Amino acid sequence: MQKKPETLANSFFSYTFTIKSLTEKKQITNLKNRAMRKLVLGAAMLLFAQFGFGQAIADQAVIPISVTLNSILRLTIISGGNIQFVVNTIDDYTNGIANSDRYTTTFSVASSRDFDVLLNAETANLLGTDDVANVLPVDNIGFVCPVAGTGGTFNATSVTPLDVAQFTLITARPAGGSTDNEFTVQWELATTALIGVNTTGATLLEQSLNPDNYVVNTFIVVDPN
Repeated sequence: MQKKPETLANSFFSYTFTIKSLTEKKQITNLKNRAMRKLVLGAAMLLFAQFGFGQAIADQAVIPISVTLNSILRLTIISGGNIQFVVNTIDDYTNGIANSDRYTTTFSVASSRDFDVLLNAETANLLGTDDVANVLPVDNIGFVCPVAGTGGTFNATSVTPLDVAQFTLITARPAGGSTDNEFTVQWELATTALIGVNTTGATLLEQSLNPDNYVVNTFIVVDPN
């Protein structure tokens, strides 16, 4: 009977030891779990860092591109840059002088844009070179500009009297080189057809003009349309 206390004491000791051992095991397990979490977290951070630094960063370079368009607008008189009518017969005074090659101006246009062609006399009268008091109304001179090539509107396909006001020979001709835009102006002097449409309305003979060398400057102008 005296050994029971010892047994109880031993049992109590064993119980407390067991509890202590379980507590230590739990602490060890917690430490292991913490260590594992730290390891996993560290690995994740390392992986993230490698992923972040391993990505290529987009870059760019700027390349300016410019286009300079220089205007091209060139008028060339090919032939007929000086037209001279010589009236030396009564028939010339009565019927005028019809067009022929010697009374034809040929010109070309090179243009980077669509264009118009205009024509006008510098003054309303041709002035005498011997006596500037002698005048010849400019509408005694007429012209025709036949259709050439394709494109644009030709406004003088029938005889048209010359005037100091600009007359549009060709409207909205497409841009192109000189080989595509070659035109003629066919001049005539006091013909029956011209007298029917001009303001003077009379033959040279009926106008009773003083003999002289009459001159006027005539302009052909090319304008971008």
